[in-house]
Amino acid sequence: MMEGEGWRCLWDAKAILGESTIWDDRDGCIYWVDIEAPSINWYHLESGAKGRWSAPVWVSAIAPRASGGFIASCAEGFAHVDPKRQVYQPIIHPIPNPKVARLNDGVTDRQGRYWSGSCDSSQWDESTTAEDKESTLGNLDKRSTGELYRLDADGMVSTQERNIVTANGPAFSPDGRVAYVNDSMPLVSWAYDVSGDGQLSNRRDFLTFKPEDGYPDGMAVDVEGCIWMAFYESWMLRRYAPDATLLEERRLPVRRGLRPAFGGTDHGRLFLITGSQGYGEDAFAREPLAGGLFEILDPPAAGVPTVPFVG
Repeated sequence: MMEGEGWRCLWDAKAILGESTIWDDRDGCIYWVDIEAPSINWYHLESGAKGRWSAPVWVSAIAPRASGGFIASCAEGFAHVDPKRQVYQPIIHPIPNPKVARLNDGVTDRQGRYWSGSCDSSQWDESTTAEDKESTLGNLDKRSTGELYRLDADGMVSTQERNIVTANGPAFSPDGRVAYVNDSMPLVSWAYDVSGDGQLSNRRDFLTFKPEDGYPDGMAVDVEGCIWMAFYESWMLRRYAPDATLLEERRLPVRRGLRPAFGGTDHGRLFLITGSQGYGEDAFAREPLAGGLFEILDPPAAGVPTVPFVG
């Protein structure tokens, strides 16, 4: 186990495109997926034991499900999965044309509804480096095929936002009344008001970035309402106040942070999966821990516990 200033590498996993870090109170494990090496992986926090299930299709996000296992975003839409029992059961595919868009990040809100966004398939397949992404910034209108979906307990899916290039998140304020959604390629983070029945309104820019800031990716929210945001291609994990003030930066030993998550028995520990897509020997020589699972040490506030999917 390697440790540096403000971080500890729990698992040198060499994830290619690690995503969806999530803590599961039921078994004391941190879970994460690798989209490019289709799998669901887990790390038992107390013992350090590791597990991996090679999924039948790629999985981009998971969240605990109240009735057991997980709800997942995957190649065939939404699915019920249980990696330890090797269960995979597709439910419904929300994307009208899966050839032009694919599901990406996903989380539950404070009422246990599952939210998952999609991203433009060509952006995903073609843009693996900062240079690739910057070269496509002028073509975003052609690539805004992504949407944001809400899956309710009864299995009904609704589209809550359209014209997204790369949806990441969302994340929800502690009281569930504000949602934060990143569109990574246009370098913007939005905030919305959330009604009691899960409708979004009053979209406004929460944060905007430049390519040198990195591409905003996954998020986690702490009990103070602050947003921890990972950045692809920037070495940084940043903490923002609800008024968008930058409160803290944590420099990582790797460039590609993907999604943070709070966990541990009191949800006072912070974890982060990273990626190594397109890396060869030279890149790994510079970043030997790329694709690792990290703990971010001594966060100033605990996280908000995840509400399991109610469906």
